[in-house]
Amino acid sequence: MAIAMHGLPKADLLRLAGGAGTSATVGRLCAAERSKHILLLHTVIAEAESRFPEAHAALELADAWEFLSRVQRCAPATVADVLQMPQLGAWAVGCLFRMEHTDADSTALRADLAQVGAFAAVAGLRAGVAFDLPVAPVDGRLVLPGLGPLSTSVRGPCRLLYSGGKLELVTGGTTVPVTPPRPITVAVQHAGLTWEVDIDFSTPSLDCFRHRRLETVDRAEAREWSERIAGAWRILAVHHRSDAESMSVSVRTLVPLEADGRGSTVAATSASAFGAIATTLPSDDLVLAETLVHEFQHLKLCSVLDLLPLVDSVPGGLFYAPWRDDPRPPGALLHGVYAYLGVTGFWRTQRWHLSPGQALRGHAEFVRRRAETLAAAEDLLASGRLTAEGRRFVGEASRRLRAWERDPVPEEARRLGLNASLEHRAVWEVRHVAVSPDTVRRLVGHWTARRRPRPSDWSGAPHRVRPAARSGPRIRERLLTLRYVDPRRFRELLETEGPVGGGGLGLGAADAALLRGDLDAAAAGYREEIRRHPAAPEAWAGLVLAMDGRSDPAAALLRRRVPLVSALYAAIRASGGAADPLELAGWLAGRASDGRTP
Repeated sequence: MAIAMHGLPKADLLRLAGGAGTSATVGRLCAAERSKHILLLHTVIAEAESRFPEAHAALELADAWEFLSRVQRCAPATVADVLQMPQLGAWAVGCLFRMEHTDADSTALRADLAQVGAFAAVAGLRAGVAFDLPVAPVDGRLVLPGLGPLSTSVRGPCRLLYSGGKLELVTGGTTVPVTPPRPITVAVQHAGLTWEVDIDFSTPSLDCFRHRRLETVDRAEAREWSERIAGAWRILAVHHRSDAESMSVSVRTLVPLEADGRGSTVAATSASAFGAIATTLPSDDLVLAETLVHEFQHLKLCSVLDLLPLVDSVPGGLFYAPWRDDPRPPGALLHGVYAYLGVTGFWRTQRWHLSPGQALRGHAEFVRRRAETLAAAEDLLASGRLTAEGRRFVGEASRRLRAWERDPVPEEARRLGLNASLEHRAVWEVRHVAVSPDTVRRLVGHWTARRRPRPSDWSGAPHRVRPAARSGPRIRERLLTLRYVDPRRFRELLETEGPVGGGGLGLGAADAALLRGDLDAAAAGYREEIRRHPAAPEAWAGLVLAMDGRSDPAAALLRRRVPLVSALYAAIRASGGAADPLELAGWLAGRASDGRTP
């Protein structure tokens, strides 16, 4: 099995960077991943021979490799298909990791290494080539990767024999006929474009997504998955043709995940499992279509990063990611930027093809993700952490997003989308941005001495991003998003709250006022919350929202510098002083918000 040399021409890189990429471009990524899998498989076998020679001999790994090579000569397309399986990549990476971290030739290690025989058996079955291969069960089940489990339970080492179209299992000196498993394959066709994808709930190597995999899918659930996939494909094939064409040649496996109990869609990809997308069953076809676009972006970027380094290898540095509550390193931020470039493009088109009841959601998602992704891309470009290819890649993505800024968006959608975005950023900044203590001490001194600061006293104030424990779900954030995703449901939920909150949702008085649109009452409520809890991120973010859009200099500065204002306020209070949040922001801006000096 030859390993080809692969590269990524500049034109392909720029096409991918813009969020697109033809099916031919993605086909080249698939070919590179296949070569990577060959290298990984060869490395597993060579490492086993070097470190665990008895296991290597007992499991006949060299013979399995030779069998794959022989099948390749008579059925090259079949073996190419097996070698590109995401199950193989995920298994090989996991197996190498386990070998690196063990010195013992154990039953568990042998079960892992025996997957070489299982993949060879899959190739033999698909090509109709006879074989006699050692395999091993995992937790009592013998699974043929990508096909499914055998119906017969197995304990200990065994062999699979295939000849004349008959498959037999040899275990404990007994030979029993078995039916080859068949994958759950969903084949959907729309607008002349076909996608065949397997629903794999049984291959152990696909436990690589940091979420629990569904271990069984019954007939009714399989039908529900098929219907949802068909609905999503109709959306993609008609309105997002380039994505659909590329997806049809590269995404071959969906891995069902267990629901998280909160009703939200959980989805993931893995760099070791190119071609697989893991997801819970989304609530509707539109959500699945968006999820597929999002995760497909991750898959493409994983493959690009196998060919080209886009981020330098120097550790350190954390950044704001609008789609996460925790700070992210530059490599993770790059993944988010690329994924949400795809999501932004999805909503840019899809918003014009929604029903009147859903149009607000489409426009608001577009304007929100456009602004957030562009800001994150520009943070990356300014970070100094990108390679030359990385700057070219992110620069092209940024250019695409800036061009989309010319696209019109209805005013209500613009306001609601950007409002939800502002809330997330303000909470994050108060929680994670630590202003220089020297700057805070200097400003406290000015405040105490009743001296006005110069902009140079704080405008270039150094700061660092500090990690913090991830927060739990925040009801205000969810409601601000629900306000445009499902306005009717938003109004129903808000009606369960009294005029001062405290209803079933657990909103405080200030949040209830904000969501009702009573911004003066909300601002007063948040100021009181801050007086009682000076460092509360949600209260500071609420005040930013309540003051957003006002011409007051204090409101403008608070929006731009909420970490500085909150840190200064907390320091003044800790020193025994008194301050009002808006008065303090106005003082920093060079003018008190109510015309008075402190």
